Amino acid sequence: GLAALALARKEGTQEWNDKIGKAMDQMKVWASRSPWNFQHKLELMNAEYAYLKEDFERAAEGYELAVSLASEHRFLHEEALALERAGIFYLERGDSITAMAYFTKSRDSYAKWGACSKVAFIEQHYL
Repeated sequence: GLAALALARKEGTQEWNDKIGKAMDQMKVWASRSPWNFQHKLELMNAEYAYLKEDFERAAEGYELAVSLASEHRFLHEEALALERAGIFYLERGDSITAMAYFTKSRDSYAKWGACSKVAFIEQHYL
């Protein structure tokens, strides 16, 4: 799902449309059955999809909702991922100040989770 969305942004949507549609449909089913476990994941996918479709306002709202829900439900690693993806969104949109804030929070969340390699990656590539 997320990988297909990221690749579609880089390579074009044509070859990824089917995979994206199937992944999003499945996540919607899971989120409807267990919102606590899946709603934040769906919101992150919705944010990435909005970004792909150049609906930047909706994308920004989606990233924030994904971060908020992951935090509220204590999915620290998925909060870190949503923060990282939001940072990439803002960086690619030219807002480096907002991007750095998201990357800093992402790094800190990965550190709390114990993901030392992700901490190093964020520091090396974004901070």
